[in-house]
Amino acid sequence: MKTHLAAGILVLPFGVAVPALGEETCGYDWSCWNMFPYDEVPVWTNDDPGTPGAYDPEVPSPVLIYLHSNGPYGDSGVGEEEFWLRLWPESFDGYEYYPGLRNWPVTGVPDDGGPPRETGWIYVLPNGAQDTPATATCADIGGWAYWRYWNATPNCCAYNWFVPGSYTEVSDKAPDHATYINNLIRYLKLNYNVDENRVYIYGYSNGGYMCHRLACENGNYGFYGSPDPEADPSGDIVPPQPIAAVATYAGVTFMNPQNCNGVWPTNVLHTHDIADQACLYDGGLDTDFAGKCYPGLPRPYPGALATVSSWIFMNRTVGDATMLDPIVPFDLAVPYSMAQVLDWPGGRNGARVQHWRGLFGSHGATFANNYRNRLVEWFLDNPRPDYEIAPVEVSCPTDLDSDGVTDGTDLGLLFTGWGSTGPGDLDASGTVDGADFGLMLLAWGPCTD
Repeated sequence: MKTHLAAGILVLPFGVAVPALGEETCGYDWSCWNMFPYDEVPVWTNDDPGTPGAYDPEVPSPVLIYLHSNGPYGDSGVGEEEFWLRLWPESFDGYEYYPGLRNWPVTGVPDDGGPPRETGWIYVLPNGAQDTPATATCADIGGWAYWRYWNATPNCCAYNWFVPGSYTEVSDKAPDHATYINNLIRYLKLNYNVDENRVYIYGYSNGGYMCHRLACENGNYGFYGSPDPEADPSGDIVPPQPIAAVATYAGVTFMNPQNCNGVWPTNVLHTHDIADQACLYDGGLDTDFAGKCYPGLPRPYPGALATVSSWIFMNRTVGDATMLDPIVPFDLAVPYSMAQVLDWPGGRNGARVQHWRGLFGSHGATFANNYRNRLVEWFLDNPRPDYEIAPVEVSCPTDLDSDGVTDGTDLGLLFTGWGSTGPGDLDASGTVDGADFGLMLLAWGPCTD
């Protein structure tokens, strides 16, 4: 449920008002959150001409954005990549060779036409927010309070910004990371030759939660809508940037499906180990962090199967799953490890959902190269589903300010016309009254088909 801040009061959509939180906030000042401004985000390309995987600025190239965890693996995107994930360099793990993204060529058609030719990957490693003593309300609960995080879902992981007394609310003063990643994609398109059909995002743990959040907002014109001169110097509103696919490890989606309002279908790969003790495969309650911040209010999160099922539903998938070849080995720290691969290819506009179910591994798997190779191949096999990149025209009479979403602003406009006729007369009764108020509540949220 979205919240709106007005005149020092936190106004909830159903007319309940509570005092606004008093924490300091950085708004859209990313440096204040100790995050990279767009022009300082680490972007890795192979700049050695003539080598496999060399980036060709005249050929549209795939982008992979890595979203790190809320945890100790280097405390940054670069730190986690170099210490744990290692998608960029080549390697041999005793089972299989992995060429690395740096040396993995892809084929594209040059901007000026002509025969297809090879280019390379654009690998992007942003950092999430890092709270300070002024904003960390749980600073005395251990060093985790200052770990970097992505504000993904009400469960994970803006712990310092939970609304006291609620299981489901995060203060609107928390960092808006969905907008940050959306605008970062726009910035990349202005400065690199990005293949708009192959913008991919991979996330681990908290970063996985954030991937699901971004897929949930994919194409939601009611969510994005503010100019950002750093991302687009023209001063135009930065619209939603299409995401072809997200892939996650050990991070789940929203507990409440009503928080997922994507318009464009998204390819989704959800990987989860059945023995994960940090983000339980069957879902659970976050007692380690949320329970310590606000005792008695641990936050629930869904399991792997609920997460996968939500994407089967969101993509309007038809047909049964197919069991594909397993990933063997999967986790090098576990003898005889493997991951089962379940595939649902029948989503709208060609969207695909896959679930890689690890057997008896952990939250922090030691990935085998079989996993890395299959992951990159999965991305390349799943470009953007075949839809038009344009606002979806919908009939939405409750959206009185025409911003694509029915929210508190529209409710205010309805109350302005209360007792008279006008745009808020949704049932054409001649008077704006309680019946129109009820219709607006039923339509609350982004406009949809």
